[in-house]
Amino acid sequence: MLKGYIEGYYGRLFSQDERAKVINHMGKLKMDFYLYGPKEDLYHRIKWGKTYPAKEQKTLRSLVDGCKKNKIKPIFAISPGLQSSKLSKNFVKTLTSKLKQAHQLGFNDFAIFFDDIEHKKDKELAKFHLTIINLVSSIDFLKKNSLMVCPTVYCKSFAKGNIQKNEYLKALAEDIDPSISILWTGDEVVSQFIPQKGIKELKSLFSNPIIIWDNYYANDYCPSRFYIGPYKGRKSLGNLTKAIGINPTGMPYTDMMCLSRFMKEETDKQILNNFDIPSEFIKILPYFSDPFKNFPLLKPRDIEKLQKTQYKLCIEWKSDLQLEWAPFLWQFYSDLLLLKKLKKENSKFNLEEWVKRRYSDPLKKTILRN
Repeated sequence: MLKGYIEGYYGRLFSQDERAKVINHMGKLKMDFYLYGPKEDLYHRIKWGKTYPAKEQKTLRSLVDGCKKNKIKPIFAISPGLQSSKLSKNFVKTLTSKLKQAHQLGFNDFAIFFDDIEHKKDKELAKFHLTIINLVSSIDFLKKNSLMVCPTVYCKSFAKGNIQKNEYLKALAEDIDPSISILWTGDEVVSQFIPQKGIKELKSLFSNPIIIWDNYYANDYCPSRFYIGPYKGRKSLGNLTKAIGINPTGMPYTDMMCLSRFMKEETDKQILNNFDIPSEFIKILPYFSDPFKNFPLLKPRDIEKLQKTQYKLCIEWKSDLQLEWAPFLWQFYSDLLLLKKLKKENSKFNLEEWVKRRYSDPLKKTILRN
């Protein structure tokens, strides 16, 4: 099973140097592919119909060169379905021109993203997407098995019931070329588990290869947190899926750690040691492990133990990784302090003043109302 990195998140766009660091780390881990499709690249999604200017072309050439140097397959993705659900002559000409430019920049493998669009997810939308897919498939430089598609319904929860009865997926499966890979996130957008049962259900509808788009380490939906715990809940998918791609955070050093977790069965202490993280972090790691962990209510003495790690992690520790984590760490300790004050029921503590200094108006009003 192929393993790769998906630059497909919201909110961050790598610099050329940051992307190179991640690709070089992938080379050390002997990973297989890099899927380029960041939502913050204007020319990927919002302005997909415009060709890349000279500066951005240089960035993409650098990506391709870095991948080839590390024996990683670079994959170019485009999101052409955001504003329209109808095909025109100009649409066809524009999309063909854009993909030819990507090919000239060194890409030989491509992906079409139809994710996160507001059109009605019905049979008509599937037919429109099939027209685009067939158009792309007919381009002369596209090799067989070199195209993948992310459908608009890309997880079971979006199907709202039985996958086999979903109008959009059913229409897509009927006419899509079986050589085209399907990107799928599992039962949910962020799946706690990706069991064989769910993939078998999808494969009962599609004969296409399945590639898991895994949002396990993503944090664009919860920007005050990040997750770097062990990779779990995805066993024995090798016989059912062609590949798994990790779509994480857009913070280069954090993402390198996530990829190390993904590729190796390292213990918590090993991963902290490999990235020169102070040992004190092990005490708060459970709170940054994964998005599904539930915690018992903290007692005042437990809060104090956690607070004792703050000076080392927020003041003494200096590194590129610490710079990425600093806002999250400060927020964590600020929340601990608030929790401690609330538990002590300190009569001198003014919740309204605390909230005014730290939270935006919508959240402030909600906190005070409750």
